[in-house]
Amino acid sequence: MEIATLIVICLVTVCFILTVVFLLSYLIRRNKSKLKNAGIAFSATVIGLSTLLVLEEQLFSYNTANKKEILVASRESSIGGVLLKLYADSTFEIGGLRQVTSAGMFSLKKDTLFMTTIITEENEEFSMRSFLIKEDHLEETTDTGIEFLEIHENSLK
Repeated sequence: MEIATLIVICLVTVCFILTVVFLLSYLIRRNKSKLKNAGIAFSATVIGLSTLLVLEEQLFSYNTANKKEILVASRESSIGGVLLKLYADSTFEIGGLRQVTSAGMFSLKKDTLFMTTIITEENEEFSMRSFLIKEDHLEETTDTGIEFLEIHENSLK
């Protein structure tokens, strides 16, 4: 799980618990300051969650040009992960879960996806990758270390 997700879960959980505690305290003692504290904790929950979601979308979104995604596949691992996005204009982006490392063009022939790299961040030496499209995952046919990717969204024709 990504660190940003863990932070959001912790923040929401703590603020929710504080809200419940302050509300129960208000109901028991009828002290208006406890009701005020509950409102502040609830507001902090909403504002914090909204801010984190907006920042994540703005700062870490692959799709800055708002292209239509037709396939999204990824694989998480203990030292990072791989995210592949194919767009309707026959372009793709691949990289870690937070950063694009390669981009280029793709073509589809029967059940095989061929990707030609145009831009690489690390100046890698490969120019082609290919994947077999299975029901719920992509299997790499070339040996670049990805092996497989789980498909999350697929609207390929």
